[in-house]
Amino acid sequence: MAALMGVIATAATTSQFLSDQFRLKRLCCWTPPPSAGSTATCQLKYVDDPASNTQSGAPKTVSDTSISPDFPAYACLEPPRDNSSIFSQWWDSSLSTVMINCICPVGSILDWHFQFILDDIGMTTAGPTLAGATVGNIYHHPIVAGAGTATPVGALNSA
Repeated sequence: MAALMGVIATAATTSQFLSDQFRLKRLCCWTPPPSAGSTATCQLKYVDDPASNTQSGAPKTVSDTSISPDFPAYACLEPPRDNSSIFSQWWDSSLSTVMINCICPVGSILDWHFQFILDDIGMTTAGPTLAGATVGNIYHHPIVAGAGTATPVGALNSA
């Protein structure tokens, strides 16, 4: 998720994360059915027990189904407001812990809402490998998981 927020190219193939600390405030999904009468479903779920962590959070799943292209399926996942869950905590960009299961068909729109800190006095963390990047440009790297890819709109380096 940190790479989706942004990385700064330090060379044609290397990057640094734009932010070293972040938290996901909300993730919303819109999924339109391909045609009237056909169904489309989207589902967002916090993982029950994130791997490599000593904390966990209450499982939470949101989903919706639609049969009308005029009214897409809509699901919006937010962490608990009481800071008791790992899902409401600040995350480090170097973590590779699975946090959310997102199930939606191609053509769905995912709207990510982050809070993040730009660390202007500390050391930045190395980001993903890029391909043919321009030094100093900010890129939004796609999330590739399983058989799916969540591709950001805007400047993109998909290497």
